[in-house]
Amino acid sequence: MSTRLQQAHVAAPVDRAEYLKRALVAFAITGELKDEYKRQHDLFFDNVPPEDEHEAVSVLDWFLFDWLDDNGEGAIDHFLDSRPELSEDDQELLLEWQNSLNSVFEVRAVGKKTLRIEELDTNESFQVLSDSPFKRNQYVMARLLPLGEQFVFSGLQFVMPDRESAMAWLNMRRALDNLESPEALENAQRQQCSAFCELFGCDQLTVKPADLNATLKKFQNYLLVERRDSETGLTPAQTFKAEFGHDLQVPEMPSLPEPMASAADVTILCDDFDGIVVLPDYNKFRRVFEVETPDAEVAGWRELLWTYINDPEIPIVAFERVAEEFPVRVENALRDLLGDQKFSLEHLYAVLLHYKQPVDGLDDLDDDRQLWDLFNGNAPNTQKPAKSSVKSKKKPAVSRKAAAVKKAKPVAASRAKKTPSGKKSRKSAPVKRVARPTSKAKPKPAAKKRTAKPDNTLSRSKRAQTRKR
Repeated sequence: MSTRLQQAHVAAPVDRAEYLKRALVAFAITGELKDEYKRQHDLFFDNVPPEDEHEAVSVLDWFLFDWLDDNGEGAIDHFLDSRPELSEDDQELLLEWQNSLNSVFEVRAVGKKTLRIEELDTNESFQVLSDSPFKRNQYVMARLLPLGEQFVFSGLQFVMPDRESAMAWLNMRRALDNLESPEALENAQRQQCSAFCELFGCDQLTVKPADLNATLKKFQNYLLVERRDSETGLTPAQTFKAEFGHDLQVPEMPSLPEPMASAADVTILCDDFDGIVVLPDYNKFRRVFEVETPDAEVAGWRELLWTYINDPEIPIVAFERVAEEFPVRVENALRDLLGDQKFSLEHLYAVLLHYKQPVDGLDDLDDDRQLWDLFNGNAPNTQKPAKSSVKSKKKPAVSRKAAAVKKAKPVAASRAKKTPSGKKSRKSAPVKRVARPTSKAKPKPAAKKRTAKPDNTLSRSKRAQTRKR
């Protein structure tokens, strides 16, 4: 094949990739994601314009390939949903871009239209289609997008001055990645709960909605700025500055969402599995199970319980706490609420997941119960697993890096986002459900069946066993 034909053969997929990238960019900044992109952009720059266009381009590139919404879907997922007319090849290429690689590379060989680069982290080599004027032995920070057996650059590429600088950036990225390890998340949760008890002298605190932000800000300041590590003697803010060379920006608290704002009171509590959670009207919720006759003693208790059952933002720990303390009353209240006198605490998780995370194909609560029995090994031998075609309407949230250090999320705040590479970030409050069921994936039968006799208690040890499945 002649050189001209070879170049034409290479140009065709590269041109198509460039077209798809431009369409993806337009979709993100002017399409249905434009409001979310603007929000993330403003969070990153804290409403201050970027110092140069390079910063803005880097944030856009991060948004296209690393940002995830609360359902675990990124810009490419949304783009594909909006463009069903794309060819199968284009769809496959875009899906491959979800596995983009953002790292530091050494240029090992330079051709007319290609580069051979080697990632410093793994020493893996990549053939990149590019006419960029790089030189052999240069160190480049870049994002690679798959294109068949080769790759193309996305966004800007930054030349590092030397290998020492390249390794420093790589080590910083490794440190950020380590923040997402299960051990780090569990330790962060323990530290948060310990700090909360140190500051307030209890593991549960109820305040008025008007005082919630001030309380959380006081705790956040204690956790990040005042509390010192027993070994190093440094606060997290001092440790952050020592590692990354920048001050840790403590964010302002966001406005209260519903149902927090309209609650009579709000309870902040520490949990072994969930860390620190915030619950609206929790005292009233508990009173439903503390009294003999909630109809006479707790006005609007049915509406409140339905809020706790339906709202996916209210964690399951609320029901776990009262079911552990008042098992019979919880069972009776839910029998009344659901209109099902056969309900038992064995199916508490099934009920909560049915309403908090509905699944296509499991419209009937009995289907969820049967699936839960199968999960626990209590289903009859004739029962078959749910078909693999069942598709969850909501993906489980995945662990992600905080949106940006300049606007890090509050300690007790909601979900986190991924971070543009090269920017420093800190983890928001991790919420790790060790093995509590958070999605309705096809379950595997347990090796041993439990006793057929329903257990109407939900002890802490039983909670731990359930989550470890």
